[in-house]
Amino acid sequence: MKTLLRIRNFFSAHMPHLGSPRRRHSVREVRSPMDCIPNEILSVVFHLIFLDPDENPTSSSSVSQVCSRWRDLAISTPKLWTRIAFTFPTTDAQHMYVGLCLERSDSQPLSILMDCRDPEWDWDEENHQFGWSAMQSILEQLLPHADRWETLDILTDTWLPIYSFLRITSSNNITRLPHLLSISLSRCNAYFAATGQTFQPLAFSEPITLFGGAAIPKLREVCLVGVHVDWDNSPLQDLTTLEFKYHAHNVLPTLAQFNVILDNCPRLEQLAILGWGPRLDANPQMDVTAIVLPSLRKLSFGFVDISYGTQLLSMLQVPSLKELSLEDIRSTVTPYPMDIHDSTQLLHWLYTSQPAARASFASTTSDPSLPINPIPLQAVQFLELHNIHSNEATFASFFQCFPSVTSLKCTEVADEALLALSLFTVDYPRRLQNDRTGSRVGCHCPSLQTLHCQDATPQVLVDLVAERAVVGSVPPLRSVTLEYARNVKPTYDSEEYARLERTGIRILGSTPSGSEASDSE
Repeated sequence: MKTLLRIRNFFSAHMPHLGSPRRRHSVREVRSPMDCIPNEILSVVFHLIFLDPDENPTSSSSVSQVCSRWRDLAISTPKLWTRIAFTFPTTDAQHMYVGLCLERSDSQPLSILMDCRDPEWDWDEENHQFGWSAMQSILEQLLPHADRWETLDILTDTWLPIYSFLRITSSNNITRLPHLLSISLSRCNAYFAATGQTFQPLAFSEPITLFGGAAIPKLREVCLVGVHVDWDNSPLQDLTTLEFKYHAHNVLPTLAQFNVILDNCPRLEQLAILGWGPRLDANPQMDVTAIVLPSLRKLSFGFVDISYGTQLLSMLQVPSLKELSLEDIRSTVTPYPMDIHDSTQLLHWLYTSQPAARASFASTTSDPSLPINPIPLQAVQFLELHNIHSNEATFASFFQCFPSVTSLKCTEVADEALLALSLFTVDYPRRLQNDRTGSRVGCHCPSLQTLHCQDATPQVLVDLVAERAVVGSVPPLRSVTLEYARNVKPTYDSEEYARLERTGIRILGSTPSGSEASDSE
């Protein structure tokens, strides 16, 4: 129904003269406005709508049931049948529909989703209803079309479905996956990345070569969430995006293995490491002292252990970096988080150990035994902070390293971060003062234009926006958003809501009644 409504709205908006049928002398002659649309245009519209990742993959079937013309058009348009989806619990009806898609998609590349997650799962690894046989049944249907796979996304609660996928595909004599561009394998259990945790179940922990080492010439994006493979022999090269998240410590690649993977990806543009990256040995005489990523533009780093984090970050040579995301995931990997973790130590290292900053901080705060931070923070334009907590002074020193940042997003971040962005007075030395100088107003992140905050104190944000809007002080913020995620959005008739709107702040979130809103867009 959603698809048909979107199609109708599309034509109503772009072709209003087709809004209603013309009067005819005979009821038999009354035609739908859609009858005036050429098949070529209608086919393109269908395809554009089905490109939406939020669209139900089975929408092709609903379109084909509208009328005989639409049915003929849908069946004769292979691209409408290229999205394959299995969701828990898998049924005979799903297998039948997938078979229909495989037939009608002809030779077109396929986008495949397997969502094996059970919302009612009780966290018992051996008590999940999706196991080896369910994955085997799916692969028996899909493997004959492996040469058409373009994107592959698998989401599971437990390890067994991932293990069965890796084992079956590695032993199926796949020699080549010519169209595969992206693969994402996710065991959705961040707990294994907690400090001291080991991979479970140990009986199935042996590393398996991805697709048996088959050639994947077009593979550019790989996301491994809690999933380990044979790090030496898996075809991980020429990637532009690599996501490495929530791995147990005992299945990590060695530093040498990790460096080889990255060295084989000279055009890597995006790297995400959440939890642990490579295994860092205590031996100071390591063969690898630097990981050079000449093309990397975006780095997302989530840390569990700050000492490990600083050691790994100190190895990264990223001269092209423009986007940086930092996240404290210690509360994420703890089943019942109680305390707010302090991120001061990592922020302190970032701003005191850069080569240019080390000299200025050396006399007071810098520890010369800490590794130097080679990340060019001064060139970063987009900064994201997630679950980062510290004091205002630390945030102020940290933000001082980002003169080029134009966009800042703060999620689960203390108000002290916003207070650190407030204006301050800069006093010139007495010997430099004259009639025109004495003091001036300054701020950290002077290039900042876009600010997105989640659950910040409204008055703190209002004051910040108002301060930076004063003419002649610093460039004003152009776009500010306050998103209510955990907190409830104020009602439309409240003074707080009115104050936010008057300041030009965009408001997102849920009203007390639970309705979604983004009213000040």
